[in-house]
Amino acid sequence: MKQMEHIVSSLRDEGFRITPQRIAIVDYLLKTEDHPSADLIHKVIRKRYPMVSLSTVYKTLELLKEKKLVNEMDVDGEARFDAHTDEHINLVCMNCGKIDDIDEDSLREIQIKAARKSKYLILKSSFELSGYCSSCKSKFQA
Repeated sequence: MKQMEHIVSSLRDEGFRITPQRIAIVDYLLKTEDHPSADLIHKVIRKRYPMVSLSTVYKTLELLKEKKLVNEMDVDGEARFDAHTDEHINLVCMNCGKIDDIDEDSLREIQIKAARKSKYLILKSSFELSGYCSSCKSKFQA
């Protein structure tokens, strides 16, 4: 659970309290394959911590995002969160909203080429492909 230790020590080193609720939110984000919304995280966390508020979830996600420990992406106007902060491609299903991560080594090469061609200093990149997941594509194929 190296990533959990990294997140906890990063927060602790900056003086933030490490509460059971924060641990539960981070743990859920690290274990889920999905890119959950704050509402979904809240529903899941409330099973273990019934008194946790939606506000606590939002504040924790905002803190994690600010410290670059999670990524936020917009899917049809809804914020979704991902603890996979390494460069990767997000595949987004346009029907059900499912998001899959694809690790791709060539992304770094794309960034280098873009920086050379544009003369930009690239600090951050986001790669998103939209289409239909394997479960939904049969509904849309002729």
